[in-house]
Amino acid sequence: MTEPSAPPRARVVEKTGARLHPLTPFVKGWGYFVVAAVAMANNESLRSNLTIAGIGLAAVLVGGILLGALSWWFTKWQLTNDAIRVDSGFLFRRTRIIRFDRIQTIDVAQPFVARLFGMAELRMDVAGGGKSDGRLSYFSEEEASKLRGILLVRAKGEQAAEEQHVPQHEPPPLLVVPTGRLLGATLLSSTVLGSAAALIWLIGTTMVFEFHVGLFAGLPLLLGVVQPIWKQVVGNHGFTLSETHDGLRTKRGLFDVQRQTVPPGRVQGLLITEPLIWRLIGWARVDLDIAGVAGSKADGEDDNEGAQLLPVGERGEVAAVLARVLPGLDLAAIEMHRAPERAKWLRPIGWRYLAYGADDQVLVTTRGWVSRRTSIVLHHKTQSVRLQQGPLQRRLRLANVHVDTPQGPTDAVALHRDQAEAALLLEAQANRAREARRTTSSPAAVHTQPNPPSPEGSSSSAASPADDSSAT
Repeated sequence: MTEPSAPPRARVVEKTGARLHPLTPFVKGWGYFVVAAVAMANNESLRSNLTIAGIGLAAVLVGGILLGALSWWFTKWQLTNDAIRVDSGFLFRRTRIIRFDRIQTIDVAQPFVARLFGMAELRMDVAGGGKSDGRLSYFSEEEASKLRGILLVRAKGEQAAEEQHVPQHEPPPLLVVPTGRLLGATLLSSTVLGSAAALIWLIGTTMVFEFHVGLFAGLPLLLGVVQPIWKQVVGNHGFTLSETHDGLRTKRGLFDVQRQTVPPGRVQGLLITEPLIWRLIGWARVDLDIAGVAGSKADGEDDNEGAQLLPVGERGEVAAVLARVLPGLDLAAIEMHRAPERAKWLRPIGWRYLAYGADDQVLVTTRGWVSRRTSIVLHHKTQSVRLQQGPLQRRLRLANVHVDTPQGPTDAVALHRDQAEAALLLEAQANRAREARRTTSSPAAVHTQPNPPSPEGSSSSAASPADDSSAT
């Protein structure tokens, strides 16, 4: 008797050597044409001779299209058994091979010009890589969504394959940040307030003393007012936080729609920022360290870029999103230990706000009185713990304890602790990290870039479960 055969598995149709959307050269290169047009408009000789100006603009347009078309023609992507391969470059060939098991999250983004043509960009957060390494643009919006589903199937296996057959609906939002609050928070930030005050003073003195050079000096100050407003209000317009089967997902942007997924188990640290005026109102910002998101720095990226979980929220909203990311976390229940009073010789005012605390799940440090920064590090995500002591600290019998995590906004440092207390904290946190890694079930380890090594004169304690020795 023959055994019944297993049901056939769903086969994913691959594209071999496929090119991107034909309008990709225009979407990527339209900015060069605009720059050329503005430059020619500011040239008096070209303004007086419209024929030459027109020929020049036409040459820039045709040349840009030709170069973009060459780049598009020689750029192909291909799905293999275990990776996605991207070949690009017509003078210098470049091949990117992104293994499926290195992909952390996959999101679909739509810059403004791409949205006009119904196009989208695929953004993959790759462990150990920069953001530009995982970008593939542009596809049609429908094709980008389909390719994202295929990659999720390859990266997550059969469970993801079954989920792809279930109709996916837009999840209801957990939280939406009002545009008015974004604008108010930006206007009340220290950067905007300082730049606006300096600009008003400069304009006033220029009008009184007739120093025309002051108008040119005011351009950087004006930029200090306009840039944060543009970045926060326009960039975070319609900020929405929702929950999907892949994890928490954020959606933001007025012109460029950005979507980012916070996968469960990949959060390595959190940073809560509370500027002085925000604290009086009860507002705060929450940023995350996510494995694979903060990797090698690419052009235009920040050194410590992570995922923004909440651009500005009330205390209740902050507590709610923290509970979603780290179930069971209660910051109010963690006992905080303040720095000794003699730390005021190094920080006359801010020493009162230096504290640290820990529970079974996280280590928490706070510092700053103008802008309060609360860093939260999960024990099992701790890479190393090191003690650092400067010459003035040695005279005051103080020391700093750094809890190192992969690159990102979180920077957990217990500043100006009594040196005996610092030594105990160093050993205790290393033990907590080792024990947490043994007992906490987490996704497969990823290769990330840790913070720079400790300078001379500092000691560190390894937090790896494979090595229980402490270096001195």
